[in-house]
Order: sequence, then C-alpha cells, then structure tokens
Amino acid sequence: MGEMKNKLILLLLSLVLQLVPVAVHARSKLKDVIFIVNIENTSEQISPRDISDFYFKRKRQWPNGESVRFIDRTPTIRIRDNFLKSILNKTQTEVELFWIGQKLYSGDSAPLRESSDTATLQFVSTFKGAIGYISTDVVLTGKNVKTIKVLDDED
Repeated sequence: MGEMKNKLILLLLSLVLQLVPVAVHARSKLKDVIFIVNIENTSEQISPRDISDFYFKRKRQWPNGESVRFIDRTPTIRIRDNFLKSILNKTQTEVELFWIGQKLYSGDSAPLRESSDTATLQFVSTFKGAIGYISTDVVLTGKNVKTIKVLDDED
C-alpha cells in the first residue's frame, strides 16, 4: 500500500511539474471579466504574470507586504473558463490536477472558490489583500472594492 501511494505521488508530481509554466505565453484578450481588489489596496494595475503567480501561490504578498487572498470561481461559472484560458493558459482539468499535486506535495490548497459575483464582491470587500474576478456587467458603486487594470503582455 505504501509503495502504491509513493508511485501515485510521483506521478502527480510529474504532472504538476509539467503544468508549471516556464514562461508566460501571449494570451488572448480577457473577455467579459474584470479583476477587483479591496478599496484599500494601493495597486492600480497588475500583470497577467502576477495574477498567475498569485493564483498558483508562487507569490503570496502584494508589493506593500499585504498577504494575497485570491478568490477563484466555481468550475461551472463561464467567466472562469475565460480566466483559465486567458490568464493561466490552462484548462480546468490541468488546474485541478495541479492543486491535487500541490495538496499532496506541499499541503497548499487551491484558492477559495465563490459561485457568484455577489459572494466574490463580499469577500474581496472584507479582506485588504483579496483579489478576485467578476463579470463586466456588475455595478461596483458602494461595494468597498475597485477594479485593477490588467496589463497587456507587452506592457
């Protein structure tokens, strides 16, 4: 039984290593998605690479030292597919396998997932270091959040 578990861990680790991007490739434009941060966050813009690093927990702090709390969306939400494809350059299956491997290898868990724009807004408005993504048609007035500009790969 122990040998089988070790083989499974090695298999998952090899899959994880294949999923970790060596370089950020040119991405298609992000459609129907905006990124939001807590109103107290001093950052005004963010690169796709930084978003990816926050999501995969390669970076855990904002430039001001505040801890990052990334809010993902549930797999059934259409804008999640846009996020995965445009920012992470991954499929849902690849991301799920990555987080299974991380949980086994390092104990890291996937970011918290919210099923609605409203829940995402609520979470981001509560935590200073939070970042999440929502539909472009959501009204942000009075929500204690702000949009953060996602730079093009060339910026």
